Amino acid sequence: MKPYSNDLRSRIVATYERGEHSLEEVAALFAVSIASVKNFVRRYREKGSADALPHAGGQAPLLNDQQVGFVRDTIKETTDLTLEELRQHLKRKYKKGVSAPTLSRLLQRLGLPRKKSRSMPASELRTESNRHGRHINKP
Repeated sequence: MKPYSNDLRSRIVATYERGEHSLEEVAALFAVSIASVKNFVRRYREKGSADALPHAGGQAPLLNDQQVGFVRDTIKETTDLTLEELRQHLKRKYKKGVSAPTLSRLLQRLGLPRKKSRSMPASELRTESNRHGRHINKP
């Protein structure tokens, strides 16, 4: 859910601060929760503004650029590694343990395949079923 706009926040606070409406009435008037009105008013009184706080930045990446490069190069050299095998390579080289989902997201972000590639070409013979359910080989 996106945060409420700063304009809406300031209008809510101004309406409440005029003293003509209760918290419940202001919440109903602007179609927001009572808790939101309380939070906007509290922030306005404490900080002088009810504006939304800036984004905190999120969690730091688990793998640095060198480790990401290692994963990219390893996948390009050996395309049939499973995520578990890739995890083991990373753990041996960098003593860094990451989960399979973390590696999967990394591969997706790098645009690399997550699945094994076929090491053998497709067979020349193909198997089909006839109308009686018996398998037959066709060239």
